[in-house]
Amino acid sequence: MPHLTSPGKIHRLELDNFKSYKGFQTIGPFFDFTAIIGPNGAGKSNLMDAISFVLGVRTGQLRGAQLRDLIYSFDDSEKEKKGRRAFVRLVYQLANGSELLFTRTITSAGGSEYKIDDRVVTWDAYNAKLKSLGILVKARNFLVFQGDVESIASKNPKELTALLEQISGSDEYKREYEELEEKRARAEEKSALIYQKKRTIVMERKQKKEQKEEAEKHLRLQDQLKSLKKEHFLWQLLNIENDIAKANDDIEAEQRSREGIVHELENYEAEASKKKKEQARYLKEIAQCEKKIAEKKNKLDKIQPELLKLKEETSRITSKIKSTGKELDKKNVEKRKHADEIKKLQNDLRDLNKQLDDLQEKIQEGGEKLQLADSQVETYHQIKEEAGMKTAKLRDEKEVLDRQQHAAVEAQKNLEENLQQLESRKQELESQEKQMQTRLKKILDAVVKNKDELIQAKKEQREMHEKFEDARTKSTKLKIRISEVENQLRELKADRHENERDARLTQAVETLMRLFPGVHGRMTDLCRPTQKKYNLAVTVAMGRFMDAVVVEDEHTGKECIKYLKEQRLPPQTFIPLQSVRVKPVTEKLRTFGGTAKLIFDVIQFDPALEKAILFAVGNTLVCDDLGEAKHLGWGSERFKVVTVDGILLTKSGTMTGGTSGGMEARSHKWDDKKIEGLKKKKEGYEAELEELGSIREMQLKESEASGRISGLEKKIQYAEIEKKSIDDKLSKLKLEKRNIEEEIGHIKPELLQLNKAIAERSPKIVSLEKRINDIVDRIYKKFSESVGVENIREYEENQLSAAQHIAEQKLRLRNQQSKLKYQLEYEQKRDMESRITKLESSLNALKNSLKHIQEKEIELKSAMEKATDEIDHWKTEVQEWKSKSEDCEKDIQDWKKKISVATTNISKHNRQINSKETQIEQQNSRRQDILEKCELEHISLPTISDPMEIDSTQGPAFDFSQLSRSHQQNMRPSEREKLEVEFKQKIGAIVSEIERTAPNLKALDQYEALQEKERVISKEFEEARNEEKEITSEYNRVKQSRYELFMEAFNHISSNIDKIYKQLTKSPTHPLGGTAYLNLDNEDEPFLHGIKYTAMPPTKRFRDMEQLSGGEKTVAALALLFSIHSYKPSPFFILDEVDAALDNMNVAKVAGFIRSKSCEAAGQVNNEGGSGFQSIVISLKDSFYDKAQALVGVYRDSDRGCSRTLTFDLTKYRES
Repeated sequence: MPHLTSPGKIHRLELDNFKSYKGFQTIGPFFDFTAIIGPNGAGKSNLMDAISFVLGVRTGQLRGAQLRDLIYSFDDSEKEKKGRRAFVRLVYQLANGSELLFTRTITSAGGSEYKIDDRVVTWDAYNAKLKSLGILVKARNFLVFQGDVESIASKNPKELTALLEQISGSDEYKREYEELEEKRARAEEKSALIYQKKRTIVMERKQKKEQKEEAEKHLRLQDQLKSLKKEHFLWQLLNIENDIAKANDDIEAEQRSREGIVHELENYEAEASKKKKEQARYLKEIAQCEKKIAEKKNKLDKIQPELLKLKEETSRITSKIKSTGKELDKKNVEKRKHADEIKKLQNDLRDLNKQLDDLQEKIQEGGEKLQLADSQVETYHQIKEEAGMKTAKLRDEKEVLDRQQHAAVEAQKNLEENLQQLESRKQELESQEKQMQTRLKKILDAVVKNKDELIQAKKEQREMHEKFEDARTKSTKLKIRISEVENQLRELKADRHENERDARLTQAVETLMRLFPGVHGRMTDLCRPTQKKYNLAVTVAMGRFMDAVVVEDEHTGKECIKYLKEQRLPPQTFIPLQSVRVKPVTEKLRTFGGTAKLIFDVIQFDPALEKAILFAVGNTLVCDDLGEAKHLGWGSERFKVVTVDGILLTKSGTMTGGTSGGMEARSHKWDDKKIEGLKKKKEGYEAELEELGSIREMQLKESEASGRISGLEKKIQYAEIEKKSIDDKLSKLKLEKRNIEEEIGHIKPELLQLNKAIAERSPKIVSLEKRINDIVDRIYKKFSESVGVENIREYEENQLSAAQHIAEQKLRLRNQQSKLKYQLEYEQKRDMESRITKLESSLNALKNSLKHIQEKEIELKSAMEKATDEIDHWKTEVQEWKSKSEDCEKDIQDWKKKISVATTNISKHNRQINSKETQIEQQNSRRQDILEKCELEHISLPTISDPMEIDSTQGPAFDFSQLSRSHQQNMRPSEREKLEVEFKQKIGAIVSEIERTAPNLKALDQYEALQEKERVISKEFEEARNEEKEITSEYNRVKQSRYELFMEAFNHISSNIDKIYKQLTKSPTHPLGGTAYLNLDNEDEPFLHGIKYTAMPPTKRFRDMEQLSGGEKTVAALALLFSIHSYKPSPFFILDEVDAALDNMNVAKVAGFIRSKSCEAAGQVNNEGGSGFQSIVISLKDSFYDKAQALVGVYRDSDRGCSRTLTFDLTKYRES
């Protein structure tokens, strides 16, 4: 067992199926300085991976993508197996000799399981235990992988800083440091921004103080101005109320005179209303009669096309009956012929049977004529047997040829018979095809002709239909329009008579428009209400300006007045657009809601005339009902309001309304122009209606055309059906003909071939027969002479030819018998009755249809006659009702004349009243303007506090007692004007002084707001500074902690690196060795900047690390690694081929250094830097591993397909 020389060390390693190590294997024991050796690929690095794995290094650093990749597998199929597990157990020996077991297992699910002494623990507990032993997994202070040395040598200053932060543990503060640094920057920025705001507010407060003083002076002047204006407005209101009281007295006198005339007018209108109701009853009767007439005409219009269709159908069915009758006669003839044919076939078959019976008797008689004796027959048979034997071969050949010839002859007969039948059928088909082609041509010609006629008929019918539809549509539209115009005329009371004065005024305005280009026309002609319901409201709102004439300028108005005086025409009011003064529309009046609208907004007019319309109606409101009008007109604010039924509420509190024929008559003036246009429109519509002609005649012509089209379409349809039938038959005939021709094409070559074969075979048969006869004649010569015949064939031929003749005759009769039977059976099976029955049924159905159609036609004609009689009767009634309606119309016109005269008288009184009302309205408008000014300028006028002293309907009552006595007295107009000038001069002087001040009135409130704002911003500034101090304090604390950790590690590593480097580079020739040191780029915040590592080998001048050779870089990197390891040393140090880039001399130095560190006393620090540690090194160089205390040899077991190890203790062989 190795001697324990350190506080703790790796004693052995136990592996189970890890990487290339199959099954359970124990590796070790490990000495203080153990070298792992073996050939490439044996599994040395896998052993190092096992140590790294059990100490918690991540899978990505163990040359594997996932944990399952670390489990041993012989091949890919084994990798796919489920439930595979592996573990590595590290046995750590403490200084007191006790053992601590660290186990990491790869579970079947592919995860890690950690154990300490066979007790499952979490990774955090596992890592904490390792950390307590000085093993830092995150910093990997116990491990140098293959390639880590080169990586250290090539690190730039920033990367060295990052490495040192990881080693020192200061990187744990990195995130907190960066967050606090960002917070500190934000806090500083916030503090600076608030300070700037504070400075701005202080400067602004000083400026506002000066503006406040100027504003206070301005307000004093405003109070003086308001007091003066109050006195002025109160004086003006006193004068207005005096003027209104006088005008109201004049209006009452005019209204009393008007009431008597209104009473007469109501009586006239009542009588006219009675006559209108009577006329309406007559018109209703007329409408009902006309409706009935229209219904009957519609019925006639529907019957006419039906009659035409019935006539066409009658014609078609009659034609069909004729064709069906002919077909039925033809089929009856065919039936009789068929019966005769069957009878003939039956007779022929009886005759044939009789011939067969006679032939049978003949055969029996011929069998009894045998003349040879028995001995001769026996001799004949013996000779025949001998002859047969001698001619057997020839007879066989002849028999074969006879059979072939017989078969060929039979086939020839069959083919010739078939060919004859096919030729006959072909001729028959060609004949049928010719007949069908002729029939088809006639049908096609008829179809073309009918189609041309149909196109022409459809064109004519379409033109008729379009003309009819167009005429009917136009007629309907015109009737509707005429009806609408008549309704509008009735609504507008178009039958009223224009009085003489209105006619003269209209004529005068037209003359003015012709003479003077600047005259636009009367107000009633230039504008109109948007809806009829506003007619009366607009009339009342406009008052006397309704008949005013709008002119372009004042000069044009003066010229018109001059012309009226010269022509002695009634006076007119003129509104010059350029000089008329108007008040703008008060926008808030449009936002009241409900039914309230500005009168201005319910009038349609040319935008160029806006000033004239606004002058006529002002800011008057219109409402649907009186309640809403009172709420608006006499609420907290007063407005001029008119309802849609003509009730006017003024600002002063007066209300004008009630039934007024004169006012309604004036409101109808809006419709005068429209009535004239409607009358012209009606006349135009009636003229267009007359031009359209009779709709009924057009409809009858269209119905006739439709009937003709229907007949042509049916003819074409039947022709198309027949054409299709013929086409189908022709296609079948052609197909059959083509099949027959193909059959003939096949038969003819066969027949030629058979004829050729028969001709070639006949000579052969004759030749064979001659040879056989010659042999037989020689054999039968003596027998023939004894029998008395020239030769034996003569006897055989006589007997055989008779038998053969009878056989042929019998065969022929049999063939004829079978043909007759087949033909008789075919004819008997032919169904001649069903087609005749079908035709008879069809004929009966057609006759029934014809009868039904004829009955329907009679019924329709009867209905037409009845409808015509009823139409004539109702037309007579219509004429009677029209006569009564015209009488009523005359009476109505008489009453209307009386109404017109009364209306004229009422209009005169109304004009006088309107004139006074206009004066009152003007005074009220002035009053309202003054009140609006007071409201706009916030001037409060004194009112009488006791409501019993005044009429509440007149609006607020002002207390004029505050005026001086001189101002309360009634004044002449000149005195009023003088006092008005004085008020204006005083007001102007104060206004001039106010205008010179030009203060900022908001400064009063702004100054106090700025003082409050200054207090708030000061508080915010203090809070921001306190926050900044707190964050800065925390930031400095974290920065200091990070700095201390970093510098502790740096100072330790920097102080040791030169010693270690000297130890690695010294030699007998250079006993002092080289020099190595670390420099910080920034000593205040070293962790944010780089670390410069400088190494100067012996006898070499200063160079950058990049310019050193590979071996020099490796030695420098190892010095840095050993120096880093000495800061927080782990109990063992594992190195993987760190000597790869070293020459033998440097290998020996590094090996000596590692041996010296490995053999130092546990826990004691030597004078040359660092404490002792266990070293486990993978090396391939004997000059390195020969200095180890033990060797672990790794080799490949080819039998098991895995890595195996051997341990060799070198301490037994080392020289003392």
